[in-house]
Order: sequence, then C-alpha cells, then structure tokens
Amino acid sequence: MNPALAIARREGGELLASPRGLAWLLAAACVLSGFALLLVGSTELGLLDNAQVVYDMASLAIALGALVCAVMGVDAVAGERERGALLPLLATAAPRRAILLGKLGGQALAWAAMVALAVPYLWAVGSTGQNLGAAVLGLVLFGTPVALAAGALAMALGARLRSARAALLVSLITLLLLASPVLLGPSLRQSALGLGFDAANPFSGAVNALDAMVIDGQGLATQGWHLALVLAWLAVAYVTALRSLWPWAGEEIVA
Repeated sequence: MNPALAIARREGGELLASPRGLAWLLAAACVLSGFALLLVGSTELGLLDNAQVVYDMASLAIALGALVCAVMGVDAVAGERERGALLPLLATAAPRRAILLGKLGGQALAWAAMVALAVPYLWAVGSTGQNLGAAVLGLVLFGTPVALAAGALAMALGARLRSARAALLVSLITLLLLASPVLLGPSLRQSALGLGFDAANPFSGAVNALDAMVIDGQGLATQGWHLALVLAWLAVAYVTALRSLWPWAGEEIVA
C-alpha cells in the first residue's frame, strides 16, 4: 500500500473509528445544534433571512473544521514525539513527503466527516433549501484549503516548538486571530486595517466567498481571487510544514 494512504488511514481511523475519537464528533454536533437552535429559536435572530442563516452555519462549520485539523496537526508531530511514536515512523523507508501527505490525509478525512455532519444542519436552518447547494459547494471548495492549511501550520509549529502544549496554545491563538472574520460582520471590517487583513487572510477569503455565493447569489466563476487566496495559503502552509519538519526530523534521527 502507498505509504501516504496507509498513514492517512491510520490517522483518520484513530479519529473516526474509535469511541474515544468519535467524542469530537459528538462535541461538534452539540456546537452545531446549539448554534442552530439559537438561529431558529431566538426572536431577534429568527428574523434573519434564509441566506444569512445558511451562511452563518457554513462559516461556523469551517471554523470548527479548522480547529479539528489544527489540533490533529499538533498531535501528529509534537504529540507523537512526546509519546515516542514519531521517531520509528521517521526511521522507516517511507518518503518524507509521503509521511506529510499521509498526516494531511488523515486531517482531510476528519474534515470530510465535519462536512457530512454540517450538511443536515445547513438543511435544517435553511427553511427553503434554496441556498443549500451554494453553501455546500462553498464549504467544500473554500473550507477544505482553509482547514488543511490550519493543520499544516500546526504541524510546522509542533516541529519548531517541540512541545505539544506550547504548539497547541500558539495554534489556537493564531486560529482565533485568523477566524475573527467569522465573528465580525463585513461592516466591522471596513477600516483600512480591516480591508488589508481581509485581503490576505484565508478565513476572510472563505467567508467572503460564502457571502457572495449564498447571500448575494453570485456564481462560482466570480470567486477566482478568493479561491486563489485559500489555495495559496494551503501551498504556503504545506511548504512551511515540509521545511519545518524534515531538518528537525533529521536531527532527531541522528540523536
């Protein structure tokens, strides 16, 4: 079997095929359920139109998926190093790129589970269902690069800091900063600083694309810049993880 596929199966299996691993899906379902009840049960929030509610739910799903991938990224490097499981893997004949791709593959499986979990909630809060197709398409096309980039950057931090606790704290703080557009509406990001942050932030690219597709009814063809932004961030995160992991891995094997 291809090493990357074998590692992806192991990484994904630990998170999706064990009772302890499935606890994160229960927690995510509780968050999505609470947010859905808030949207449809609150008198004030209940006045939001269908498109706005679907957009809010899709944005929350992206944030949760990125959080899961970031935690997995830290555990895949710093966590396994502290448990003594990383060094035997690095000492195998598996190409180092295959190891990195395999760990990202495990995160992709977790993200796919998050998308599958989010779709029924998108349908539930969107009373007419007319925005569901655009929301799911945007969630997959723009959420996938954002989630995997968060996981790759977390692996890079885990390699550089060499402490799972420190890497997790830095990853979560960074993720909170990047995900601020999910919490702040477009009207609160109209300053020069906010516009500059939006232009370079992958979360902004994802949620702005969802805004355009779900709320404004624009087609996917008009979202080229946003798609290029999130894909560029994924490429940068992948290269950063590769360069951070392997010099350190070589030192670890020699030691």
